[in-house]
Amino acid sequence: MNDEDKKGIDGRAVSVGKVLETDLYVKRNIFRSLRQSSAMNQISMLNTKGLSAADDTDILCIERGNLKLFFENFSALPSGLRTTTHRLLDAMLIRFTESGAKNPEISLSLEEYMELCGLKNQQETRQQINSDIKTLKHMYVDFRQSSGRECSMQHVCICTDMKIKNSIIYLTLSPEFFRVMKTMPVMPYPEELFRINLKQNPNSYYFLKKIAEHKKMNYFKKNADIISVQTLLQCTPELPDYNTVIHTDRAVDRRIIRPFERDMDLFSDFDILQWQYCHTNGLILTEEEVNNLNYHIFYRLLVKIHWKNYPEQQKKGRTK
Repeated sequence: MNDEDKKGIDGRAVSVGKVLETDLYVKRNIFRSLRQSSAMNQISMLNTKGLSAADDTDILCIERGNLKLFFENFSALPSGLRTTTHRLLDAMLIRFTESGAKNPEISLSLEEYMELCGLKNQQETRQQINSDIKTLKHMYVDFRQSSGRECSMQHVCICTDMKIKNSIIYLTLSPEFFRVMKTMPVMPYPEELFRINLKQNPNSYYFLKKIAEHKKMNYFKKNADIISVQTLLQCTPELPDYNTVIHTDRAVDRRIIRPFERDMDLFSDFDILQWQYCHTNGLILTEEEVNNLNYHIFYRLLVKIHWKNYPEQQKKGRTK
């Protein structure tokens, strides 16, 4: 393992070797640096669970707003796009960002990745990474951007090469994707995202990443720490939608509301943030209102966030 000191978004020197020897559940509250783009924000809310490709082309296309995501030879992919794929790409792009975003060739040791994610079984981790690598190598992005600093992309692959060799994970960003990502602003990325148990709390990765994206994008606005329940529901592909539940067992509380609250409550266990339901005027719900919550009320509520140790941002100038 490389024990070379790295700098996180808050400017603190972080010894990778020392950090990874510590259980990340022990109130560490570390933020890493990740270059943030609108296209990647949208991609991070998608997965391919339950989807199938067109029979004649074997290409799967997912469309969301101004983004289209294509997977070629989809039937040959072991698992498709899943949360572990997002987590692996996050780790590589964090290395890219914290290394200065000057080189499209990124490398990360398997040992460091396993310790970052709290993974113990090397054989299973290799299989998982190899499966996610195949997905990333067969994934192409169409993205239409009409304003701002981010460029549109047309059938752009994220990476031209990705592999594990000699226990090192290598990723080479495509020239088009590299040109986009090297100019994007930096967002504080809670390191706890890597240690979420994806089976016990399948929505927590999506919730926390969306809350972090929202905070960065609205840092100097009044709504920086207020996000709607609707936005959080839309960011996770792991919860069923309301119409699906209503037309099956109608167990809306058990299948939507309770999993939502369970996976939001995890962040208090991490000691990274606390959350409360609130109304549009910012008033916190009373105990009686919480006890009488139904889906139609729940869906229109907002969530007020209190970060424990969010890194301060400079109002003037742009984060590099």
